[in-house]
Amino acid sequence: MFVRGFCFSKSMTYPYVAKNVDDVWMMQDQPDRKNARKIEVVSHGISPEKAVEIVRKAGLGWHFLCDIHALEADFQSIRLKYKALGYRALATEWLFVHDLQKIPNFKSAPPVVEIRDSEILNSIQQRAKQKRRVVNDSRLFGVWDENQDIGWVRSIPVGKASWVSDLVVCESHRGKGYGRALMSKLLQSDRKHGLEQSVLLASSDGARLYPHLGYKKIGVLQMFCPLKRSSPVPLAPTQDIQ
Repeated sequence: MFVRGFCFSKSMTYPYVAKNVDDVWMMQDQPDRKNARKIEVVSHGISPEKAVEIVRKAGLGWHFLCDIHALEADFQSIRLKYKALGYRALATEWLFVHDLQKIPNFKSAPPVVEIRDSEILNSIQQRAKQKRRVVNDSRLFGVWDENQDIGWVRSIPVGKASWVSDLVVCESHRGKGYGRALMSKLLQSDRKHGLEQSVLLASSDGARLYPHLGYKKIGVLQMFCPLKRSSPVPLAPTQDIQ
């Protein structure tokens, strides 16, 4: 879910493709280009030593390496292993899942609206700091007033589940319930469309919000990068993600 949803989100500006290489996923701009975005590697169910061995065999230069593991795993031990392999820790985030059974009904004023029409979106974006798009195979939700856009979130269906992408609330409107209202609308829409789960990745701040909406914490993502920088090396052709 993370790989598919993450690539979908980043592909809105330029194709970002995931390739399965041995036991990891490698994600990068495809085709490669000058000033390409960083290659991101996702490891799950294998040791740090094995993940780094695969990366080095692939000939990657500068990249991020995301290790997804169980909640009960020893965080510090994993970090120390990557440090010994020449990596430094960048961030820790948590994976959550919602079964779409009990969905709280949070409201906001102004209300959250599902954006289906590019014309409506364009009228909002005349004052928006970040440009957004109506994209097939995803659903975009927003809340705004006559002065500014207040918050946004996107649901990306992947099979019978969905990936939550880019929940953002304007700093001046945080703490007023807009995040809860956006997520409540998204979850209700997911269930209406026949989906069975909603999955997301949360920072420390987000991790305090999502349990109030019925999400359960199921895993951890730790992000690392090499201590030394070098130029990115294109991946050899492999099986693209479907």
